[in-house]
Amino acid sequence: MSAKNPYSGTLRNRSFQAGAAAALAVVILGLGYLGTRGQTPARNSPAENLSIVLPALPQHALMHLAAAKGYFAEEGLNVTFLPASHGVMALSFLAQGKADLAVAAEVPFVISVMKGEPLGIAATLLRASNIHAVIARRDRGIGAPRDLAGKKVGATFGTSGEYFLWAFLIRHKLVPGSVTLVDMLPGQIAQALAKGTIDAATTWYPHVTDAQAALGENALSFTDANVYAQTVVVIGRSEFLKGHAHAMEKLVRAMLKAEQFMQSHQEETLNLVAGWLQIDADALRPTWQLLDFRINLLQSHLLTLEDEARWAMARGYAPKGPVPNFLPHLYLDALLAVQPERVTVLR
Repeated sequence: MSAKNPYSGTLRNRSFQAGAAAALAVVILGLGYLGTRGQTPARNSPAENLSIVLPALPQHALMHLAAAKGYFAEEGLNVTFLPASHGVMALSFLAQGKADLAVAAEVPFVISVMKGEPLGIAATLLRASNIHAVIARRDRGIGAPRDLAGKKVGATFGTSGEYFLWAFLIRHKLVPGSVTLVDMLPGQIAQALAKGTIDAATTWYPHVTDAQAALGENALSFTDANVYAQTVVVIGRSEFLKGHAHAMEKLVRAMLKAEQFMQSHQEETLNLVAGWLQIDADALRPTWQLLDFRINLLQSHLLTLEDEARWAMARGYAPKGPVPNFLPHLYLDALLAVQPERVTVLR
């Protein structure tokens, strides 16, 4: 909230000397600046329009909440959400110029940058360690991670799900090439497992829950919090981000309001998000407890992006070569202008 200026009332004492009045005016201006730093500016101009591709996933709830609670409107933004099934599709909308921003995991962002797309990250919205899993059919002789060798495993190519599988296999001393990958959309995985066209699959919540339900007692789930922590980011074309600096600051302020609301109204937030996803709040609760919503831009994010770049080259998603410098692809200005303490990137 903006600091209240104790000197904002009308000066009724007409006997002040001119010098004292001038000094008081300087104090007022100084307090006014300090009180409004990083806060909502006056609304003297029409609302700015922003189109954002937003897959309907629990991981993306902070963006939905900012709209549902009217925080975007408060900041002078008219936000339109465009649907997509997953992050790769969201970034394809961005590449085609169909949207201003996209919300996605960082893996498809890395692949896009390595293919030459001029993209930037304006903020990280979430970090979560346990939302990916490998779901396997017990009747295919799978009882432990090592049994995945030689099996057909469904995955959505170029996503955090595929990256999780790669890291999971290595952690369990399996050569990634020992499994046969089958590309499929997230919404196809549960049905493919139920039909038996694949032996196992890697995906994220809530698709993990769908796959488990489809297999019932025949389902075996593997996860590992130490394998991979996903980050969800707000992505835009670099030229757009730099050319719409004020809009990006407004966006960040609205998202910070949503984060604060999440922390102080947890049950109401859960119900709002469940309604958006059209699922029961109690069904969402286990997944919800895995999510850590926090807006920031951290130095550690750069290390993650570099690791994923090496994977992308190994998988053939990008030409082999030196790991790119991702620092120019972090748009720091908006968060630095609003809450600079949330930026730890060395620059």
